Amino acid sequence: MKSYIKTDIGHRENNEDNYFLDKNNRYFILADGMGGHAAGEKASELAVSIVKEKLKNKVKNEDGLVRLMEDAVVEANKIIYEESLKNIKYRGMGTTLSLLYIFKGKFYFVNIGDSRIYALIEGELEQLSKDDSFVNYLLEIGDITPEEARVHNKRNVLTKALGTNETIEFDVHSLKCNEIDCALLCSDGLSDILTNEQIELVLNEKYDSETKVNTLVDQALILGGQDNITVILIDRR
Repeated sequence: MKSYIKTDIGHRENNEDNYFLDKNNRYFILADGMGGHAAGEKASELAVSIVKEKLKNKVKNEDGLVRLMEDAVVEANKIIYEESLKNIKYRGMGTTLSLLYIFKGKFYFVNIGDSRIYALIEGELEQLSKDDSFVNYLLEIGDITPEEARVHNKRNVLTKALGTNETIEFDVHSLKCNEIDCALLCSDGLSDILTNEQIELVLNEKYDSETKVNTLVDQALILGGQDNITVILIDRR
């Protein structure tokens, strides 16, 4: 199992993306903050620091892991929400959260917001996560097409984020590792610019993990990406 991370500030003044890669390749966290300069950075920093500390605890079975992941997300949501109420400069802050944990031959994952988790399965890219966004809602009810969604003026409006409400609803999903060639976590700085087909093409190249991640970030910047871009690749091959 190999993993690689790259983050780029893009054309912003600050980087509101935060991330963590466990040194033993057990779990991977990505958070993209929202709510303004200081608030976005604070929300994503809190999310990553709280979740990673909780996940340091050892687990013995699947049920224990799922409970641990649920507890970590609930605690992060609670602390971010409470912090936003205490300090006016953090009022309304929140963050996306993409979390992937590898345990006993399975990928367990949680996704909140519009950062994404992808998997390459037999050479084809599949989006494992579901965007918690207004545009995705319009897609689901058939009001717009995928092409219209990519340029919609409300494509970054979220319907759910970590820390914006006192409680958070989410699910822990799982998939067998042997079904996946590689997994990719990314902030919307990548997915708003590159299509699934473009991402799939890079992941299928005979590059090492570092080159694939660097290529994805470079392509997003070349194609006009303005936002922070963070990409985490977990490659089984």
